[in-house]
Amino acid sequence: MEVIFKGRMKTIYKNICRKFILPLADVATRQQAMRMYNFYTESQWWERQRLADYQNNYIHDTVAIAYQEVPFYKRLYDKYKVNINNITGIDDLHMLPVVTKDMLRSSYPDACTRKTEWPWHEYCTSGSSGKPFAVRVDDLTMSSARALMLLRATYSGWDIGDPFLQTGMTLSRGFVKKVKDILMRVEYVSAFNLSDSILDDYLRLIEDKKLDYVMGYAGSLFCLAERAEQRGFNRRMKGFVSWGDNLYSHYREKIEKAFQCRVTDTYGCGEGIQIAAQCGMNNGAYHIFMPHVAVEIVDDDGFPVNPGEVGNILLTRLDAGAMPLIRYKVGDIGRKSTADSCPCGRGLEMLTKIEGRDTDIIVTPNGNKLIVHFFTGIFEYYQSIDTFKVIQEKPGEIIVELVPNADFKEEHWAALKKEIWEKGDPGLEIVLKIVDEIPPEKSNKRRFVVSRINSNLAAIK
Repeated sequence: MEVIFKGRMKTIYKNICRKFILPLADVATRQQAMRMYNFYTESQWWERQRLADYQNNYIHDTVAIAYQEVPFYKRLYDKYKVNINNITGIDDLHMLPVVTKDMLRSSYPDACTRKTEWPWHEYCTSGSSGKPFAVRVDDLTMSSARALMLLRATYSGWDIGDPFLQTGMTLSRGFVKKVKDILMRVEYVSAFNLSDSILDDYLRLIEDKKLDYVMGYAGSLFCLAERAEQRGFNRRMKGFVSWGDNLYSHYREKIEKAFQCRVTDTYGCGEGIQIAAQCGMNNGAYHIFMPHVAVEIVDDDGFPVNPGEVGNILLTRLDAGAMPLIRYKVGDIGRKSTADSCPCGRGLEMLTKIEGRDTDIIVTPNGNKLIVHFFTGIFEYYQSIDTFKVIQEKPGEIIVELVPNADFKEEHWAALKKEIWEKGDPGLEIVLKIVDEIPPEKSNKRRFVVSRINSNLAAIK
């Protein structure tokens, strides 16, 4: 009887979250996350052609808005003699030039943003380029992104109202986020500090709170699995959801073995776009959130490659928002699936592999493990730095290569070092190396956190 009662109470709370708490939160924050969540939940099951038609309608409108209201796109399309009336859908996008971070960076904010009826916020990201990059995202666009964050988590079996542990970088939660964490039953913990004692605290929290789901940066989940294995932690979980850095195959194997559950990997970018998530079928393919974003896989000249072939990932967000992103080269490499459908029944297109964003984990003298988002969470706010790369060649020391901008000052470097020491490890030796450029790897990938002493943490005890 007790089990039945608890099950009913969980169901009641989930319904309260879905029908009352989250809709009221949207009213309080002037967002529409739950309305968008309901739409995305339904539309993922549409037939492929209906999804494609929906995309095509929005692509035409978004390109027209960008041309009419955003000076950057008007100048760019006029330069390439683009007739925007010819852009009627995704199959016509190849007529438009590719847009890069550098192009937008040099035009930000006045020339590449527009006014909307929604409040906007500025977000900084380093993406896979290692260069600080600012974007403007309005609340309607953010509502879509947050709705898809909820949807992608359901691919693991999680449901709104289920308690979970989340590793994250936004340690200063603020009143609204704290309230959200309480109502959503989130145990929000740091992905900055991943020392053994802290990881032990996370495992204890999972046990004491009887948490069945964990979500967060792939590197942090891997470190948690490493520690669980070392401690003999044997509580069977229901699902893990990873995002941010690359989920390497040995990460997945370690997590799934340690916690006896499936890892659902997701793919998004800090520019306010949620791109795709794995459903657990069809050999781990990633379902593209077609009502939110159009994904192209192209060669180096911007022309589409065939399904199954590797190419550069271009994104077109379907709503223009405060800063339209059209044929935006996110800096990652991937390939589309050759399959027309998935056994799960979703009509969404699929990516079979995302090959960009290779990273490593830096180990500090006190045993902390610094994942890639530890560094991007710091460097992306220093606009005086053009590009960075962190290299570890020996224990206890990192080399930070910097390509500075003209306004870079010594005090900026001092502030950076202080922040790394405070959030990572004060015993870490940090060596600055000013360089003219940071070339990509031989594979043409941009890795900006590289450990040359321990690529997979196999030696960490």
